[in-house]
Amino acid sequence: MSNDTNSNTMFSGEFRHAIDDKHRVTIPAPWRQGEGDEFYLTLGRGGSHVRAMPAEEFRATAERAKTSAMEPQKKAAFLRHFVSGSHRVVLDKQGRLLVPEEMCKKAALTAEIVLAGGMHKFELWGVDAWEKNWEAENPAYEEASLEMGL
Repeated sequence: MSNDTNSNTMFSGEFRHAIDDKHRVTIPAPWRQGEGDEFYLTLGRGGSHVRAMPAEEFRATAERAKTSAMEPQKKAAFLRHFVSGSHRVVLDKQGRLLVPEEMCKKAALTAEIVLAGGMHKFELWGVDAWEKNWEAENPAYEEASLEMGL
């Protein structure tokens, strides 16, 4: 059974969960619609993390790339890597998704991981990588917060 995640779903918050020996991780309840939720997993830039996108967001990203003004060679390269490097996964009855072993290795996902909300997608990070990234991005966040009036 394949359900597209409701387009109103917003992935927000930070959760720490175990990833088991079979590379399964439980998705937070607020982020699930039910058994059969479909996601596409891709590696983040540089392989630092795994990005999880509902099927509709994955398709919309591919369509945006197809219709973008990007130069044809760059567009073709993006689509080739984005689509061929993705893995379709479906949540099981316990609300878990299976992260392919090669993605776990590249993104160093072992034992405990961080699930970080990102509006219409979410990310899976190793704890150390998440903390380093959080610290590295903090100055840009502080600047943007001032510009946003927060």
